Amino acid sequence: MSVQVQEFTVSHYNRFLVLIHWFMAVGLLVAVCVGLYMVSIPGITPIKLKLYNWHKWLGVSLFFLILVRIVVRSLSRVPAYPDDWSKRQAMWVKLGHFALYVCMVLVPIWGYLFSLAAGFPVVWLGLIELPTLIEKNAELKELFRILHESFSKVLIVLIVGHIVMALKHHFMNQERLLDRMKFVSKNV
Repeated sequence: MSVQVQEFTVSHYNRFLVLIHWFMAVGLLVAVCVGLYMVSIPGITPIKLKLYNWHKWLGVSLFFLILVRIVVRSLSRVPAYPDDWSKRQAMWVKLGHFALYVCMVLVPIWGYLFSLAAGFPVVWLGLIELPTLIEKNAELKELFRILHESFSKVLIVLIVGHIVMALKHHFMNQERLLDRMKFVSKNV
């Protein structure tokens, strides 16, 4: 006698994942805008220093939020890909999401190390000083600056690609993928 296992599927992400997704979307947009604006300000000014601190605070917050997101995502049921997607298409989507997660983890790490190598501690929200893992070092400063900027640019490209593909699949392909990432009254 064979036992059939019925797989329980969901059509939406759970509310907590949706909340984290949209908080991160707004946070990443703000972090990118603040980052681009602050580096465009010539010299060292009080507003530039304030923006650097806000950028660091946001980066630390987003770093911890992505760690929470990774844990919650790994413990959650998530919607399946549309039935008509090929294995290759699903593989590319998984690879794109994996690259997004890697960049969302590494960009703040490189920024944190860049700040430390420049001789500036990171004091989250002006209250909690994060550990000084490395001392001031001009060579490491340049390396971590390049890594932070390069991975930030890759992250921006991935985010734009993520948005474009989500809109394409939702509207052009009529797959309604955006419905999976909205708040719903219950997981149907």
